[in-house]
Amino acid sequence: MKESYWSRNFILILIGNALLFMVYNMQVPVLPLYGKQLGLSPAQIGVFVGAIMFAALVTRLFVPWFSERFSKKVLLVVGILLYLLAAVGYPLLSGFGLLVLLRLFNGLGHGITTTYFATSAADELPNQKIGEGMGYFGIGTMVTASLAPLLALALVHRFGFPTFFLACIVILFAAMVTILGTTTAKRTPVKAAATGPVFDRQFLPQCGLVFILGVLMSGVMTFTPIYAQLQHLTGISGFFFIAAVAGVVIRPIVGHTFDRQGPRLILLVSTVLLTIGMVLIALINRNWLLLLAGVFYGVADGAIYPTLQAWLFKLTTLENRDTATGMFLNSYDLGMGLGAVILGWVVEAVAYQGMFWVLTAISLLYIALALGCSRRLKLA
Repeated sequence: MKESYWSRNFILILIGNALLFMVYNMQVPVLPLYGKQLGLSPAQIGVFVGAIMFAALVTRLFVPWFSERFSKKVLLVVGILLYLLAAVGYPLLSGFGLLVLLRLFNGLGHGITTTYFATSAADELPNQKIGEGMGYFGIGTMVTASLAPLLALALVHRFGFPTFFLACIVILFAAMVTILGTTTAKRTPVKAAATGPVFDRQFLPQCGLVFILGVLMSGVMTFTPIYAQLQHLTGISGFFFIAAVAGVVIRPIVGHTFDRQGPRLILLVSTVLLTIGMVLIALINRNWLLLLAGVFYGVADGAIYPTLQAWLFKLTTLENRDTATGMFLNSYDLGMGLGAVILGWVVEAVAYQGMFWVLTAISLLYIALALGCSRRLKLA
């Protein structure tokens, strides 16, 4: 009889990761509005929001060095502390340069925590259950993400930005408690992982696909709140809530389908739905249309990311898992960071609706790329 992966460690790691991503997703709709209130331009907002991804990318280049010298538990504690430093500083500073500097510190924490939460969870899973296990791991993220925009926007509208950042601090402390409650992972080949490279060509297809996904997600998460506001719509919190709920509902189905059939069918359906979601966002002029866009966007986001991640883990060994995870998350964050900056320039050139039509065109290309990669490459 196979041992259940629902261990104490796995549950605590799932909860800690969910709480961290609750803070991340609380900041998604709020920081662009915070930057707008401070008088930042769309391009500056893009740099401010996207800086976290560039710092995370650089941080993950040192994953082998970190893995050799520190336990994953210690690294997660340090990463959460860096998140806390940024959350304390945001309401105290208003200059563009200082805000970007804080976002870079936030990115250091983001790079560490996202890498080691994912690998710590994967360490608790049997290989034949990677898809299902990582699907459930992602559900924790999606559940808190469904609550995050509602809580964040309600706090800002009712109490202001300082109270919002205080709530982020409290949630991060809770995440810290869960990690302190874990025991040392029993299956971590630290020395082997530490001596591995920071780059491996075999993971390029999955990393390339998640990079483009990051570009698409950055446009939606950074600029949809402002676009909806300019359209005089009040349903932006509902958009993020419905998107997250849709992602939660789809993930167990996606994980089970992946374990039985691989990534191709999932990628076909989800990339088509993503394209439909982009079209709907570009056309929003009513709250119901914004909410409908959230359904398509949420299902696609809830399917594509965990499918690519499970596909990657299926190809890894325990020795190269940290390297593969660092590459994968760096690719996503690079897409998010570059996307936020470049799309900020696109907004200044063709306005918000034009930018979303650009994202629609990228989504159409993404369908072909995803199918091409999944056709040529076989799962190990």
